[in-house]
Amino acid sequence: MSNHAAQAYGVTTGMTLAGRSLEGRAFARAAQLLNDAREAPDDRLKAVKALRFNHQLWTILQASLLESINDMDTALNDDLLKLSLFVDRRTAEALADADPVLLDALISINRDIAQGQLANP
Repeated sequence: MSNHAAQAYGVTTGMTLAGRSLEGRAFARAAQLLNDAREAPDDRLKAVKALRFNHQLWTILQASLLESINDMDTALNDDLLKLSLFVDRRTAEALADADPVLLDALISINRDIAQGQLANP
């Protein structure tokens, strides 16, 4: 491999690692916002803002999963798309119903994804 090619590969690899770390941090942030809303059940605005942030994050993920250029395993891609549909439904439920328990699954899912992205850069 030429020196130039090796350098280009190194830059690309670094971008990928930074991307996973960034994704992990975004999911951790969403989990934290939702958890903060869970702990302040009387602050409906906090919950709505957290749910909107989470929805935007998952919409970005869905768009990425639907792109034909992503290099993810097909089964994992399909599983994440199915999970994203659950997240969409639960988000709609939590926006319609102020019960903070509805945030629990979203918090857990986001934490799990964040941990996976941060642990496997």
